Amino acid sequence: MKKLFITLSMTLMSINAMAGWTEFGGSSTDGRVKTYYDKATARNEDHVMRVWQTKDYATPQATDNKTYLSVKSLLEVNCKTKMIKSMAYTYYHQNMGHGEAVLKNSSPAEWRNIAPDINLEAMRKFYCGI
Repeated sequence: MKKLFITLSMTLMSINAMAGWTEFGGSSTDGRVKTYYDKATARNEDHVMRVWQTKDYATPQATDNKTYLSVKSLLEVNCKTKMIKSMAYTYYHQNMGHGEAVLKNSSPAEWRNIAPDINLEAMRKFYCGI
């Protein structure tokens, strides 16, 4: 019975996490790209915030001769050192991570400084405040 309860709880958490996309306030003002985050899966451990993010494009983008309309990324943001890295990402043919995955990478990138770019710095402050 306990095992069933744990399995059911994990399933419900997964369902809730799938429905948890919230638009980030720093999205593009011209409507060409919107950024969403999943607060339900965000985790902060020792000043490092781990959060799933989706970038959703109004028009098709291209990389490696493949077109996509969205990118889901698992990011880590170091709130103390103001650095960021991508842990994994997937490019999708359709909006909001739907459709065929056209490119995947699950190799963590190197830490890089967050430039004083308005959007990245606003995103860092926001994620570190969750």
